[in-house]
Amino acid sequence: MGCLFFKSAVDNLQPPKKSFFEFQLKDIDGVDTSLSKFKGKKVIICVNVACSCGLTSGNYSELVALYKKYSAQGLEILGFPCNQFMNQESKPEPEIKEFVIQKYGVSFPLFQKIEVNGPNTHELYQFLRLNSNNLRVSETSARQVPWNFGKFLLDSQGNVVAFFQPTQKPNEMIAQIEKLLSQ
Repeated sequence: MGCLFFKSAVDNLQPPKKSFFEFQLKDIDGVDTSLSKFKGKKVIICVNVACSCGLTSGNYSELVALYKKYSAQGLEILGFPCNQFMNQESKPEPEIKEFVIQKYGVSFPLFQKIEVNGPNTHELYQFLRLNSNNLRVSETSARQVPWNFGKFLLDSQGNVVAFFQPTQKPNEMIAQIEKLLSQ
C-alpha cells in the first residue's frame, strides 16, 4: 500500500509533567511496563509503526539491523503501533507481533496501539512532540507526527535530541546514534 502524507497540522496538548522514564504503558502482550526499565540506555528510538504501509519493509529492516548492531552498546528501540494513518495498522496486537517477528525478525520492544496525534494523543507522544525542536510550536502545541515511522531519537537522560521524518531511513540516524553512544 502506498503512503499519502497529511499536511502537518498542529495539536494543542497538555504538557505532561513527567520525564520520559516515568511513563507507564502496556507492552504488546498487555503487560504494564514502566519506561524506567530503559534507564541506563545511551540511546532510545521511539517510532510509531504500521504493518501495511509502503514504508514498512524498509523501516523495519533497517531498525532491526540497527538494533542488532548497536543494542549491546546501549541502543534501545521502542515500537508503538498506531492505526491513525489510513488504517495501516488494523491488525490486533498478537497478529502485529507475529507478523513483525516472522517477517523482519523484530526483537526490540513493542507496545499496544496508541494514538500519536489528535485529541486522544497518548501522553508519551505529547511529551515527545512537545520536547522535539522539530515539532514543538509552543509550550502547549506541536506539529503532528506526519505519518507512520516518525522516529524520535532520545539521549540517555530521556531528552528528545532529534525527530526523523517517516521518509528518512533509519540508517540516516547512524551518525547521531554513534555520537550518543560514545558519550
